[in-house]
Amino acid sequence: MPDEKSLFQTTGPSWSERASLGGLQAILTQPNMRRAWFLHGMNTFAAARALKYLPRDGTVIDFGCGTGRFSRFFAARQRRVLGTEVTPEMLEQAKKECAEGLCEFALTDGVSLPCASASIDGIWCCSVLRYSLFVPNPAYDSIAKEMFRVLRPGAYFVNCEMYVDVPPETFLQGFEDAGFETRNIHVLHRYGRRLERTLSHKLIPDRWITRAASLSAFVRYILDNPRRRVGGLRDYLFVWQKPALRK
Repeated sequence: MPDEKSLFQTTGPSWSERASLGGLQAILTQPNMRRAWFLHGMNTFAAARALKYLPRDGTVIDFGCGTGRFSRFFAARQRRVLGTEVTPEMLEQAKKECAEGLCEFALTDGVSLPCASASIDGIWCCSVLRYSLFVPNPAYDSIAKEMFRVLRPGAYFVNCEMYVDVPPETFLQGFEDAGFETRNIHVLHRYGRRLERTLSHKLIPDRWITRAASLSAFVRYILDNPRRRVGGLRDYLFVWQKPALRK
């Protein structure tokens, strides 16, 4: 099994090898681009929901930024972004693709963040933490503690998780043990369901695929109960908050 510094293991090509693909294919390796666009549309819906938790007047971390797709997204919406990444090749791609704007980047060991305690105003993470949890040498709890350390009191961590077949409680304990309070849990997608098949039908023009995916995610976000005991792969959106200081 390829891995990066014994963390964030994945099947198939390593993250270093995927980086050379650039763009979406480096992150969402799929048999065709329509599928990658559909997944990206759902992820982008999640990032748009995250904006209300990530203030304009501070620094936001894009944890596991990959090629920088969401570093660019948040910077374009006037957030000052620090993208962190464990894979050097991914980080180099991010620097190329985010040459302008409010983005800075840092190579890390996958756990430690180059930030003073209580200095960060929000953290975003997309499709990363499952690779630190469902592995032989999990670092999930250590990452949660580090995120708690760097966030200022009252700030939020927003996490979009993909391709998981576990109840949401599986992701809660590490963060709640670190001191976070769980504020929201939403389902964004259930794989193989009729809604996705309809909205990704081949008759839908390519240029509409990301919008169709956002619509699908919106319906799940509003209507789906995350604790509904139904098996199968799904995507979640988690919102955790570091408690504010009491006056």
